[in-house]
Amino acid sequence: MFALALILAAQFTAQPAVEGRFDGTCLYPEALQERATQGELVTCNQAEISSDSIAFGLRSWQSRTRFNGSFVGDRMTVSSVTLPNGRNFAVRGVCELYYADEELSTVACAASGNRGSILANFVVSRF
Repeated sequence: MFALALILAAQFTAQPAVEGRFDGTCLYPEALQERATQGELVTCNQAEISSDSIAFGLRSWQSRTRFNGSFVGDRMTVSSVTLPNGRNFAVRGVCELYYADEELSTVACAASGNRGSILANFVVSRF
C-alpha cells in the first residue's frame, strides 16, 4: 500500500521519480528511420535525467542533445532543445519516462519548432 502511495505522489511532483545517468541506446523503428530527415533522430548510448532536462549523447563525447522543460511526475513538457553545437531552439514537445518491473526502461522525447522536429527514443541497458 505504501508503494502505491509513493507512485501516486510521484505523479504530482515537479521533478521526475528517477534522476541520474543511464547507459543504453537510442533505437527507432525502421519505418521511422526511412521517413526521418537528417538531424531528426538523436543518436545516443547514454541519457542523463535531471529536474529540468533530459540529455542524450555518446559516452565518449561531451556534446549532447538536451530537451529542456518542466516535469510533472514522469512527463516533462519540453519548451526548448539545445543541440550538440550549443544552439538553443524554442519548441513544443513532451518527454515521457517508462518503467518495466519498477525500473526505468525507456525515455521517449518528441519536440517540434521552427527548426523542425527532433526525436529521441532511448532504451536503458539491463546489463
